[in-house]
Amino acid sequence: MELRELVSFYHVARLRSVSKAARTLELGQPTVTTHLRKLEDEFGVTLFDRIKRPIQLTSEGSTLLELVTPVVTSIETLKTEMDYTERRGSFQVGAYPDLIKSHMPLGVKEFSEKYPEVRIRMLARAYNPLMQLVSSGEIDIAFSSPPPADDPSLEFQKLFDYQPILLMPKGHPLTDRPQVSLEDIVEWPLILTGPESFLRGQIDQLVKSQGLTADIILALDDTESMKRYVEIGIGLAVANDFALHPGDQDRMDIAPIGHILPGSCIGICTLKGKFAGQGVRNFMELMAMHMSGYHADVLDSVMSQQPSSRSPLPIIDDA
Repeated sequence: MELRELVSFYHVARLRSVSKAARTLELGQPTVTTHLRKLEDEFGVTLFDRIKRPIQLTSEGSTLLELVTPVVTSIETLKTEMDYTERRGSFQVGAYPDLIKSHMPLGVKEFSEKYPEVRIRMLARAYNPLMQLVSSGEIDIAFSSPPPADDPSLEFQKLFDYQPILLMPKGHPLTDRPQVSLEDIVEWPLILTGPESFLRGQIDQLVKSQGLTADIILALDDTESMKRYVEIGIGLAVANDFALHPGDQDRMDIAPIGHILPGSCIGICTLKGKFAGQGVRNFMELMAMHMSGYHADVLDSVMSQQPSSRSPLPIIDDA
């Protein structure tokens, strides 16, 4: 005997109709009929007098209905409550400032329209603080680069790949070089992300390993601010290509530097074993759908207008 068979029996008994019960349960009429026959075979009784119209319960059927009614109604109440819980509540999300500003708004808007009573607290943080917040359980989700390989407590779901880029003022001497080197870059004042960012950690390690010195005049976690300072000629900036937007190629020159720094990926980082409610799971699924294709579309738009004198950025395969 299965629970779904009892549910089908309950609705047929209540509605006095197999077809009406099938519509209520969104099942085929033959399926409901099969459920009734299985119950009758298991108990060895006849539950309905099918000659009369509408069908009537036998005495055995009336006894079974009295017994299963509290069970079925409790299950339906539970389903209603669980659906209510899914559409209420709150959770905490952390992400890079660039992702919150550009990649996430449309997904957040759709989620808020679908679940208007769910409250999301969003924190814009660099890589290291995000990893600490996820590890401590203070936030439920982080949209970030992969967690440290030596931290088995964190899980990661990849969304898209990205590559590092060099942003230069229009007409900068490095613009026409087929391929710039790290030595070329550190000869100029640099605008980099803050010391707690994933990219800054890569740059600092590489500069140190090659015995070079970088003149870092500004440290900013907001790439849009970095672009503005590059545009007015304060210095060169090293950023990630997921921060590109249509029109950037008109404001500054952009060069790929994947040959200098390794690329990485953006994904969803969570604490292994931490309970994720239905609202959190719904949010993760929706944001994954929105973010997986956004990067490649914007990147293609920007780079399709790059001057032909410079090599284009590598094509990103959004796995």
